[in-house]
Amino acid sequence: MRKVWYGWLLFTLLFVSAVGGVQPAQADVQKEYKLYVMAPLTEITDWEAFEEKLKTMKENGVYALTTDIWWGMVEGKGDNQFDWSYYEKYAQAVQSSGLKWVPIMSTHQCGGNVGDDCNYPIPSWLWKKDSVENMTFKSESGYFNKEALAPWWEGTAKQYEEFYRAFARQFADEEDLIVKIYLSGGPAGELRYPSYQFADGWEWPERGQLQAYTEGAKKDYQDYLKTKYKNVKKLNAAWGTAYKSWAEIEPPANGDAFFTSGDAYKPGYGQEFMSWYQGALEKHMENISRAAHKQFDRTFDVPIGIKISGVHWKMNDPEMPHAAEYSTGYYQYGRLLDHVKKADLALTFTCLEMDDNNAQVLPYYSAPKTLVAQIATLANERGISLNGENALALINNEWGFNNAAEMVFNYGFDGFTLLRMNYLFDEAGNPTNEFYMMKDKLALVQMPVTFTVSNIPKEANHVYVIGDRGEMGRWNSEQYKYELTKNMDGSWSGSVNLAADRSYSFKFLYENAAGERIWQSGENNHYTTPSAGEAFFNGEW
Repeated sequence: MRKVWYGWLLFTLLFVSAVGGVQPAQADVQKEYKLYVMAPLTEITDWEAFEEKLKTMKENGVYALTTDIWWGMVEGKGDNQFDWSYYEKYAQAVQSSGLKWVPIMSTHQCGGNVGDDCNYPIPSWLWKKDSVENMTFKSESGYFNKEALAPWWEGTAKQYEEFYRAFARQFADEEDLIVKIYLSGGPAGELRYPSYQFADGWEWPERGQLQAYTEGAKKDYQDYLKTKYKNVKKLNAAWGTAYKSWAEIEPPANGDAFFTSGDAYKPGYGQEFMSWYQGALEKHMENISRAAHKQFDRTFDVPIGIKISGVHWKMNDPEMPHAAEYSTGYYQYGRLLDHVKKADLALTFTCLEMDDNNAQVLPYYSAPKTLVAQIATLANERGISLNGENALALINNEWGFNNAAEMVFNYGFDGFTLLRMNYLFDEAGNPTNEFYMMKDKLALVQMPVTFTVSNIPKEANHVYVIGDRGEMGRWNSEQYKYELTKNMDGSWSGSVNLAADRSYSFKFLYENAAGERIWQSGENNHYTTPSAGEAFFNGEW
């Protein structure tokens, strides 16, 4: 019976995921596409060298620098005691370089997560405001996490808004420099729970742990149930349970059993818990976005964004599918993005450099490429401005750059942020190989190219072009459909938004009525786009 349950569950989840939006994509370098680079986590000490690097990035196609504004640094001395001197100098350096600036209101701790090379805890005076049981996260193991304030603490949005207001007042004269502002929604600046935390014993690719075990979390969960069901009798009728009081209803006592038994996926207790668990994040996002719009819109009039983490492991685990995502707080992506839209936020999503090679491999079951396509499709359907990031450093990893470009330019991303500036320059300040890969693959200016091919066999029902670079699908004709249209003279044409001043190798192929695909024979076609204007390629079958 257990195997039947898992088989049905996995089929259902995979079917819903497929229907939900991994559709064949169409090449399109967005007209307003921008390349961003994220600044080092650690403090800048050599400002002259820093500014020279920024100028080099500007000269090579980078639009803006994304920078963490560490809450613990600027308000560390006391409540409403702000010191902006470091970031005033920072803003001057960015402005002098010609780059634009994207501040991240980093209300989280730096230190303890993947890639962290600094230690900036959130202000210590905060912990005198209330008890840790109300203000923090507590995992299944009993570990208290102080990386960020808990979403159910009533003072969280108020404290954040004071930080936002102080920033807006300090940098009101930089409205031409600042082009976007990001909000930190939780650990590592992402809207999530600290489920995968090294200090709590987590190791890749384990599920991680649910984070709902403080008294504050339990109360918030019970209040959610009281609001929905009014009394315990109605809840029992809906769930088929026999609780006698609200106090009896608590988060899962055993996280692993919650998933492996199938309870997490069933109507009643499991789905209701997961709905609340994600809902607490959604409510938190709405609260801080409301505060941010209030403080920033009038002063800066720029997009405000939030980041969702690419939790790509355990997606296809037959024992506990999607358990890592659920533990992080990602239960229903469509609903989550509905709230992003409602909060009038732009979205950044990570792990664009990764592949699906371990999608069915124990113990990983990792499908980041599928996940990126799913999130991008959901965001595009809702009209949400979408930005991408790499999750891990792209050092000696040209494949990762290529994969990031493939996803960015085929799934409607408005921009890409490279993590991180550190490895783009050597110790002498010279650009590295990674810098030049970034420039080639990701620092693109949109260029419409019209392809025309003549002498296509008459049996062709559909004609496509496919090529080598990310913006031409990397030869993956099954996933990407760059389709041409038949002209009156029998030739086939189509316009594709590629990139200026880049060299492409490509071929044409067609489908006949039987669905067979026939590729153009011989050597690949080659074409280098001009640096400006429009481009045309005329070829023959």
